[in-house]
Amino acid sequence: MPEPVRPSGGLTATQLKYLAACFMVVDHVGMLLDPLAAWFGPTELPRYLLRYLGRLAFPIFAYFAAQGCRKTHDYRGYLLRLGAFGAVTHAVAFFATGGTDGSVVATFFLAALAIWLWRRLSAQRLAPLGALAVLGLLILAHLLRVDYGWVGVLTVLAVYACGEDRRRQLLALAACLLLYYAAGSLWTYWSPVLEALREGGALFQAELAARLPYFQRFYLPHTLLMTSCSLLTLPLLARYNGQRGNGNRWFFYWFYPGHLVALYALSMLLS
Repeated sequence: MPEPVRPSGGLTATQLKYLAACFMVVDHVGMLLDPLAAWFGPTELPRYLLRYLGRLAFPIFAYFAAQGCRKTHDYRGYLLRLGAFGAVTHAVAFFATGGTDGSVVATFFLAALAIWLWRRLSAQRLAPLGALAVLGLLILAHLLRVDYGWVGVLTVLAVYACGEDRRRQLLALAACLLLYYAAGSLWTYWSPVLEALREGGALFQAELAARLPYFQRFYLPHTLLMTSCSLLTLPLLARYNGQRGNGNRWFFYWFYPGHLVALYALSMLLS
């Protein structure tokens, strides 16, 4: 049987994941070392340039986590690898960030586990139980405070659910990024104002007056930049040529905790 014809040009999965790894390092340098703080204040947008560039990492890794769930020939092995490294890296990430961020590998493990449970229970005509299991894992992602929370898990599920249709995959990815960066950020910022509305008009007006100037001056443009930079991954992923490419699959498992430990140690030395 002849070999299937592979598309020429474009980017392989390994090349895209190496790009994502570079963006991740840039992001974590900005988070743990904050090198631009010497030149810019906390409400100046240029200070967060490294964090904006870092927004390109998660969508690429999430896309290929979904691809891994679809294409792996050993799903249980894939699940065990994600689970083992997810547990270790979740502890490392929590320690390095002072409990503010968890591990993205743990996010992908919960997503892969949700897909596995859905597939098995649906095959046994227990789809409602499968949907309940998926919902439970989304709640668990929120409670464990994994990186990107329940929306991160949902992102992998949404891309996986689109099958092999690249256009639908990228649209689903874009929708989840908008949900996390735009809708999620705006809800986080304005929810205290909505709560104040229930308490009375005076409290609502005071809360609104206190938050609106900062929102206009910094929070809104900051949110738009975060959202826009995350969406820049779409044209990169559109160039994915369907090939795995050359590379060691274990590199990305070890790279995540390794670079976090190194950057945390460097931050301690510098401080």
